Amino acid sequence: MQNERKPISSLLYFILISSLTNLTFLVAGIALLALFSFQLTGFALQIIIFLLLWKGGLVGLVAWFSHKKAYNKEFLVKFVGIYLGRFFGIFVGGFLGARISNMLKQADIIGFIVGALAFYFAGRWIGSKVSVLIGEQLDKVFYISETPESEKIADVKSANRFTLIAFILYSVVLPLLFVIIGLLINYFDIPIGYLTELLPISRIVVIAFSIFSVCSPWLMKNRWLTKFQTTTSSPESVIYWLGLVFSIVPVVYGFILFIAMGASIIELCFYAAVSSIAAIIWSMNNKVFLRT
Repeated sequence: MQNERKPISSLLYFILISSLTNLTFLVAGIALLALFSFQLTGFALQIIIFLLLWKGGLVGLVAWFSHKKAYNKEFLVKFVGIYLGRFFGIFVGGFLGARISNMLKQADIIGFIVGALAFYFAGRWIGSKVSVLIGEQLDKVFYISETPESEKIADVKSANRFTLIAFILYSVVLPLLFVIIGLLINYFDIPIGYLTELLPISRIVVIAFSIFSVCSPWLMKNRWLTKFQTTTSSPESVIYWLGLVFSIVPVVYGFILFIAMGASIIELCFYAAVSSIAAIIWSMNNKVFLRT
């Protein structure tokens, strides 16, 4: 019964779901890679774990912002798993595919692409199952209290302010932050690049998926509008957020290339610029999504 559960803020609820889903994929991914002898130093592994857990927090914040405006809890719980499942699927699948191809004396790039695509779609399906399961377990302990209509109106106005903050965050702060971290790593001569043999293949795949991520919101916008009409009260808001989330993908991929495969800081700056420009263009051409 609800009175046996404890109330929890919607912010903490979505961050918990995102972080726990992210942690589940992180542990599973490390275990799979370890089976195929992928090795990273302790410091590099700590950076990657911090980055991925931080990403889980960001996805949780995006879900919370959308919930404040649209109140679409069930849809957003599934979205968290789908997004994180795709993200992990690309890299874990790509690495495993390349290693299996190498063991079979086949071209690494073929295995990388096949593995990345296979785990991309598998991660999408598994991710939604994982986040929904985690949400169900949280719902047994906590509940998000109903918000009065008067507070919902105030939340919508507050969400519009958050939208402006999110635009600045995704178009300027996050891309710049990745570059600054990269510069600090170089300045302090922190060892990185333990999978340099995969850099040429990874670069091709990352460029392809970055283009796909930047273009997806534009290509899928009308389809998403139709689909989300039945799952959320504010499909325009959800689509705007999706566009921002997809825009940050290139710099995240570029940072992983920088850390794991030893890509240059100039290349990382290029990915950061792509993410920043993508977020700015998306926001400038979708101002309607900023309306209440």
